[in-house]
Amino acid sequence: THNDIWATGNEGYNIAKPNAKVEDYPSVADANGYKGNCVKLTTCATGSWGRTFKKPIAAGNLFLGKFNSKYALTNTLMCTEMGIPFTRQPLKVTGYYKYQPGDVFTDKDYKEVADRMDEPSIYSVLYRNQDAEGNSVVLHGDDVLSSPLIVLKAQVKSLPATNEWTPFEMVYEDLAPIDAELLANRGYSLALVFSSSKTGDTFEGAVGSTLYIDNVKISFLGEEGQP
Repeated sequence: THNDIWATGNEGYNIAKPNAKVEDYPSVADANGYKGNCVKLTTCATGSWGRTFKKPIAAGNLFLGKFNSKYALTNTLMCTEMGIPFTRQPLKVTGYYKYQPGDVFTDKDYKEVADRMDEPSIYSVLYRNQDAEGNSVVLHGDDVLSSPLIVLKAQVKSLPATNEWTPFEMVYEDLAPIDAELLANRGYSLALVFSSSKTGDTFEGAVGSTLYIDNVKISFLGEEGQP
């Protein structure tokens, strides 16, 4: 298993609700998967603490990388250290999902936004993990989709609400050439992100939005179907 390469924002939720039950956290395992267990991501309210600090919700998320709680109270987008060093070029990501949005979409002040429906997000990028000066680079929530160091990007364009396990697929688009030697020497990192609320990183979303994910596979150049 590769549990050490996956991270969630549960540690941040623990700051807001330290007495929450394990099953009530935003990102948990669930026994009712497409095959066996799956991941259940739920957008949760963070209570009075969250409203005080303008962080009223916590979207369920799962991503390749690490969660750094040092920035939980100051700059939450810095908490998500996206990506792990990779030596293969990804072609596409496939899997199965179920999704239902929560009833009431709210903004960062926990005020209802009329006529706005929550939606989930699934995306991935491959990026150079060193800058031009050779300094180590890790992308965060604020630049994981916009950094000029990104060479490949994939996003699931539409994830309609469904109670049935539904296949999804996203194909990587070339944004810049890939240096084969640099790739072989772990000079690129791969980020793969799942979230129950697309704008949950800015604390906008609907409490109760729930995304189930299972049977995710990444296909690589020259090695189709490698999980």
